[in-house]
Amino acid sequence: KYSLPWWFTVSALQFCEARPTILQEQNLNYYHAFLQGMHVGFQSVLALAGYYEEEDVKKGLETESILVQEEDEEDQTSIQVIGLGLGRTGTTSLVMALEILGYTVVHDDEQTELTDLYAALEEELIEMDEFHEILGLRGYNATFKTADYDWVVKHPEVKAILTVRDTPDKYVDSWMVAAPFIEIVEAAPFRWLETVSELLPSLEAEYKSETTGGDPKSYLDRNVLRNNYVKYVQKVQDAIPSERLLTFNVKDGWGPLCEYLEIPEPEGIPFPHVHTRAKLDGEMFVLRMITWIWPLFAILPATILFAFARWVKRGPASNLIALVKSSKGGKASTKKTN
Repeated sequence: KYSLPWWFTVSALQFCEARPTILQEQNLNYYHAFLQGMHVGFQSVLALAGYYEEEDVKKGLETESILVQEEDEEDQTSIQVIGLGLGRTGTTSLVMALEILGYTVVHDDEQTELTDLYAALEEELIEMDEFHEILGLRGYNATFKTADYDWVVKHPEVKAILTVRDTPDKYVDSWMVAAPFIEIVEAAPFRWLETVSELLPSLEAEYKSETTGGDPKSYLDRNVLRNNYVKYVQKVQDAIPSERLLTFNVKDGWGPLCEYLEIPEPEGIPFPHVHTRAKLDGEMFVLRMITWIWPLFAILPATILFAFARWVKRGPASNLIALVKSSKGGKASTKKTN
């Protein structure tokens, strides 16, 4: 075992602003976690609006070109680890663990920063192999939600990690809280955002097809979700040789993960347990709130313009009298002059 310096841990956890900064979030009370989730929700809104997109990504979307910045050259690598777990199986906790171990990971937070790649893949400008090669050129060496187990089978140089829950029912209970996210981004005003429109095909595949075994209409059906989870885990385990696949429950901690990756266990750092249900509740609340209140952003300016137009139409004298009356509580009087 070895001890990591504190600054390394902090920098790893803050790789993306939306990453949790508390390793043991399950120890927080519900309301504390809910408030943290609201903070993440506001960051998610900014991300979906394209706030975190880098200039080269925006340029790539405009020109349909795939760019790699010169400053990325010293960090260029290749994909070494693929996460194959379904959502709400501990993937965020695993991502943080991998970052503590020194990996640079693509997960939820990075999707909105890589929209040019997702767009190019969707438009068939690049193939899956090229997609992951470019990820490596941009400095990433681990990725989640970008490849299926069939792709991993064809790439023996890649190690896979399949995250699982204690039982299928626990997976379904947790996923049912997250599943409405797809409804939110399909609704106004999110569906009008360029970043969302570029990511929507991959999000719909993740939330509606992958979780149901190709039956998108049943993405909220508990029985379909449960049966697909069991089948999916078995398919992955049957397809990938055991020496290249770790079936991992985050409750097992550093031991199995570090042994599989052949990396010493970090000393003095607890294994992350993050993105609790309470925190997810807070995040979803903020996202839903945006879908409820967005019409106000259209109505309020129109109301102000209407009031200003009426004020102008009444003329300077009438407006002055109204202001005087208002300042004197309505007791002001005027005298008729000849």
